[in-house]
Amino acid sequence: MLSLQIENARRLVDERLQYLATYDWVHDIQITKFFVHRWWEKIPDEWRDHLLQLNYEEMNATPFGRTKDTWPSSLNEFVTTSDKLCLDRTVPEWVKEAEVKLGLGTRGGLSPKKVHEVCRLAGVVKCMCLKMSCQAVIDIGSGLGYLGRCLALECGVSVMGVEAKQELTESAQRMMEDGRRKAPSNLEPCSGIATSCCHGDRLHPPKHGPGNGPSNVSVSLCLDGTAQSCEQMKGLLQQSESVGVVRLGVVGLHCCGDLTPYTQKLFLSHPSIRHLVLVGCCYHKMRQPHACGGHFPLSALVKGLMPAQGQRIVSTLALRLAAQETRERWRKQSNGNHSNHEKQMAFRAIAEAVLSDKGSPLNGKLIRRANYADIGSFAESLSILMKDPSLKDKLLTYHATYGQFVAYVEPFTALQTCMQGVLEGLIVLDRCVYLWEQGIQAEMVPVFDEDISPRCIALLATR
Repeated sequence: MLSLQIENARRLVDERLQYLATYDWVHDIQITKFFVHRWWEKIPDEWRDHLLQLNYEEMNATPFGRTKDTWPSSLNEFVTTSDKLCLDRTVPEWVKEAEVKLGLGTRGGLSPKKVHEVCRLAGVVKCMCLKMSCQAVIDIGSGLGYLGRCLALECGVSVMGVEAKQELTESAQRMMEDGRRKAPSNLEPCSGIATSCCHGDRLHPPKHGPGNGPSNVSVSLCLDGTAQSCEQMKGLLQQSESVGVVRLGVVGLHCCGDLTPYTQKLFLSHPSIRHLVLVGCCYHKMRQPHACGGHFPLSALVKGLMPAQGQRIVSTLALRLAAQETRERWRKQSNGNHSNHEKQMAFRAIAEAVLSDKGSPLNGKLIRRANYADIGSFAESLSILMKDPSLKDKLLTYHATYGQFVAYVEPFTALQTCMQGVLEGLIVLDRCVYLWEQGIQAEMVPVFDEDISPRCIALLATR
């Protein structure tokens, strides 16, 4: 069965790599370097007028495969192929039905986005625990413990949070204690889940009696793939196994950069971990993409299909694009939104070009404070912020010379939005295939509404 899945994945991977290789000029760019590298010159001549004629509604529809009879066939092919290869983000009904409701002990301090993520993922984890008869869950990158509190107080699942920053683990513990005071005192473990309690740095079998419901504790540990962190994690698992906690799950909500592949390897290394629920993010923060021991590509299949120039096909810039907004959010942009975005990106790109010619670095914090109402306001405010009176005239002169190309910035962003789902789909598929190659049952499941939480695909695995 797994061999058939891998063979099917071969075609999916190959299609995406060929597409990405053909249009690397779209995804291998940081939009704020648009003028530094004169990127408008990369746009095919036959595409340019058609892109400039798009109104905002047409621009919003382009990443969804919307084409025009008047367009050249090459532009139509780019758009339709991107739509065909885009990652499917349709949330299955079982995920929606499993969604958890927050109570008094868990809803405090959460944004609407975080509420959506916690409620959805907690429901998925609860289902996985029931399916695999797990006694507890390890929450990787647990932060302030929002997910852990929900699992413990609303789902009856005991949780050990693993977080690199000690100040976050201490805050999480205080918030858990406050949540338990607000939660019903007669909370019982969820029916069907053999829960355990957590104390200190290990999981313990449940104690029966009033007030001994599921717990959520956090430990400070950086899971970074080093021998030290692996040994620390191994020690925690062995201690828990020694007291009878032998079936565990692992969950990670938006595990940044390398943390997702490190967690996959943790799952593979410890038989007591019976299920995995991972949502990744910040793909560009993987420290060694393409290098020996790097985390993209991860699977032997994608490594074998990646051509010699693979680093350019999926560069760090492409990984950054994969971690940006999805086409669903793009579709909801108004004419005003597009106008503001165009000015922000174009004016910053002009500043990048001017400062590059001067050999001066751009201060990212300062430029965010500039006035983007128009080029005059931007030039004046940035020259004041950077304490460089000569900068204003240089920016205005550059805009007078190259301002005609500002109109390409937003259509070019639309082309990049077309490719975002293709890139992210390849990354998530690579991680799934990696588990298949190890003999693990795994699948990619959309768990969040993408217009609320763009990084919405969970990697689910069991053994």
